[in-house]
Amino acid sequence: MSVRTLNLLRVVVFLPCLATANELPAASNLLQNAGFESGQDQPDGWRTFSPSPRSAQGSRGYLWDERKSHSGRHSVCVQSRVGGLGMWQQVVEVEPGRVYQFSGYLAFERVSPRSRCGLQLVFRDANGRVLQFVNLPAHTGTREFALDFPAQLKVRAPAGAAQAEVNLLLAGVGKVWFDDLFFGPAPTGTIAGKVTSNGKPLPDVRVFIWGDPWGKRCEARTDADGRYRLTDVPVAFPRYIVLAEKDGYRTRPVGDVAVVADGTRTVNFELAPGDDPDDLRVKFGTLSLRQFTPPGRIPAGAVIPRDASGYPEKVRPYLQPDEYIESDHPAVVAQARELVETLPVTDRRDTRKVVWVIYEWVSKHIEHDGVYSEPPRGLNQPFRDVTSGIWQSISGEGWCWGRNFYDWCYRPHELLQTRAGICIEHAWLVSAMLRSLNIPARAAIGALEFWAQDAKGRGAWVHLSTTGGRTNFRQRGQLGIGFGGAPPEVRYSILSRPILHEDWNAKNKGLWRERHPWGERYEATERGYQRAKADLKRFAVTGQAPRGTLSRRPGRPPRGEPQQDVWGLFDLAVQRLPRLPRPTDCYEIHYSDITINLLTMGDQRILDVRFPMTTERPGKRLEAETAYWTNHPECVRRTWVERITNPPAEGVERWFHIEFDLTSLLARGK
Repeated sequence: MSVRTLNLLRVVVFLPCLATANELPAASNLLQNAGFESGQDQPDGWRTFSPSPRSAQGSRGYLWDERKSHSGRHSVCVQSRVGGLGMWQQVVEVEPGRVYQFSGYLAFERVSPRSRCGLQLVFRDANGRVLQFVNLPAHTGTREFALDFPAQLKVRAPAGAAQAEVNLLLAGVGKVWFDDLFFGPAPTGTIAGKVTSNGKPLPDVRVFIWGDPWGKRCEARTDADGRYRLTDVPVAFPRYIVLAEKDGYRTRPVGDVAVVADGTRTVNFELAPGDDPDDLRVKFGTLSLRQFTPPGRIPAGAVIPRDASGYPEKVRPYLQPDEYIESDHPAVVAQARELVETLPVTDRRDTRKVVWVIYEWVSKHIEHDGVYSEPPRGLNQPFRDVTSGIWQSISGEGWCWGRNFYDWCYRPHELLQTRAGICIEHAWLVSAMLRSLNIPARAAIGALEFWAQDAKGRGAWVHLSTTGGRTNFRQRGQLGIGFGGAPPEVRYSILSRPILHEDWNAKNKGLWRERHPWGERYEATERGYQRAKADLKRFAVTGQAPRGTLSRRPGRPPRGEPQQDVWGLFDLAVQRLPRLPRPTDCYEIHYSDITINLLTMGDQRILDVRFPMTTERPGKRLEAETAYWTNHPECVRRTWVERITNPPAEGVERWFHIEFDLTSLLARGK
């Protein structure tokens, strides 16, 4: 395989799912014979291609296979035992600047670790000159047929594009099948409305979608009647953020904007005279002793009691439904019961088998909304889905829309509809499904623990992460990652509701973003403790988080804040972050970072921002060392620590509160 070929396959991109596997808009598919069902000696519309004789020799086999398919009678296959690059290919005409969707079903077998298989687009101009390569996430290992990638993955054809090569490729050793491909224009709609001030039409106002969706500015100016139209907006997650701005007036944002295919969504704005206030940024660090404890394991013969009374009192609070863990929602209950009914009747009280069937289904069908690519390209390139949860919350470019983090997240029943969410939303869904089946579950920040016990009531909390399961199933066909093992985070709420990185009491929905939380580690010695305390003290003054003596994160500078790249995202954390030589105790400073935009504060002046401290439980001990930094210390009114208990649940939950008086800050914007 050539160096050039390897470079084309290097970029790994993870895109979200919105539609289910059966919701592909086949009527707009530009591909001929997308299911490979018609043809004589080979499927109509498709050709095999190898870039060089050496690659052709290495690829060895192109099959129009009628023994294996996702649907119908046929699929196409590329196989090789000795390496090289081979592909099935079709060329279609495209319009420059238009957004297209691309997806297909893939199965692969024994694709070696140094090889790759997957889908690729190559955009060319009218003279055949290559304008852009777009590689969908690559695969190794063995996996059954699955949609890859979902129908809502989109890319904008570059300026000057006239054609797109749709390539189904194998680079290296292995065997891969392709079926039911889709490439076609993304459904679009319109956002339109009126901008007024004091009830009167306001002309020449810039109205725009935040973030330049799929790499193109989407904006319009209001006419003399204050009206605007944003056309050809791709249908995506219902999370577009639209803003109206004009010199001399306060910018007004509106979020949670959903676009309907071939329809119009009305979004009106009322602008008030004045200047925009500054954002409020708050950072928090808490020092604790992280003590290694062996991970919980499912006891032999673990069974699910017939009702809550069969559990120890200390775990019963984690059976209760709440606003976020919707274990009583009809959609959640129905999905969980449907999965359990696939098991033999004799296995439906077996804790391991019941939890596994939930874990397996979510890992296979609910995407991890981690839209990213490797540096130096940065987050979400070249796709830039500005409605992606990861892009909005931690990319440093996006904004979320909500009263707070809890308000922004998809609830479990919503995640079942969108079929893609961040790790937090995954944890809420799985916790809700398990509770609906009478299995105690407590959601952490991006993962969860479930309670498993034997017939005598002896039990343990066991770690679970379906984002780990989803990522590894998609990439390599593996499912075990994330089921059991040592949890990376031990902050669990002692209440039924989950715990998040931060919280605040905004009365109105508005814009916010966070820096992905991270930890800096130090030796579990007096010297390490003193070094950590000194770094925490420096952080309180400068807002900069010094690097811990045990921290070895790739892409991070030795001083200052972590770079805004993908080091904190789950995939790279699993695959790249080096582990300590052996499980060991260490001091850890856990950092959080939130930015709150104040454009929609209205008449609210007191804002309570809180951050979780360490929950007192085995494996984590509070050292009573905390620090915070803010870009507006003059607005800090007071701080305090909230202590929460919830008998009979074990442990003490603590939150550090910072109360801000925003009167002077908001007055500057008038």
